[in-house]
Amino acid sequence: MALTADRGRRRLLGCACCAAGSLFVPALAQPAEPGADGEASTRVTPAADPEPRPAATTQAAGVADNWRERLLRGPRTLWLVRGDAQVRSTYWSPEVGYDGDAYKEICWLLRDVQANKSFAMSPRLLDLLCGLQNWLAHNGVQQPIHVNSGYRTFGTNWRTEGSALNSRHVLGKAVDIMVPGVTLARLAGMASLFGKGGVGMYLNKGFVHVDTGEERIWIK
Repeated sequence: MALTADRGRRRLLGCACCAAGSLFVPALAQPAEPGADGEASTRVTPAADPEPRPAATTQAAGVADNWRERLLRGPRTLWLVRGDAQVRSTYWSPEVGYDGDAYKEICWLLRDVQANKSFAMSPRLLDLLCGLQNWLAHNGVQQPIHVNSGYRTFGTNWRTEGSALNSRHVLGKAVDIMVPGVTLARLAGMASLFGKGGVGMYLNKGFVHVDTGEERIWIK
């Protein structure tokens, strides 16, 4: 069932605040350090507006960006599970930037398992997963993110039921996930609020699709 972004977000967050209002966003002391790669950073440099925005609007936007940055403050670690495989690696830290070995380890877990091929996954996607995991941890959910699908070759994507021909999985910019003890609606709502990208909730298959494309929301 395809929905507009606004309608979809209201439905995903539906029971109100189930994704955000009942989840505490910590007031951490320092903002996140931007990554070396522009895509990896959650810090947004807005384009110059033709007219200055009202002070209240500017302040509200700043607050929204700051809580996203705070969730990525300090070392960025991902705890991922896929089948019998598990990775718990710090792929970025303020002191040294990206850790190549840790990044490759994460990319390998997110590989196309059918073709057994790895791919350079989007650092921004890793930041999205890290932000969600940190958000959950601050709310008492200490669980790994379970990966259903990450990178796909064109051949695997073609054979995957219901996949889009222009799927961001083939670009290393999408992943299908679930977290034990977290409802799909809550996980999808959090991803919608934090990630500013594509979010799909697959009720019958039991996972949430997240990607780093334009904002759009759907439920199937």
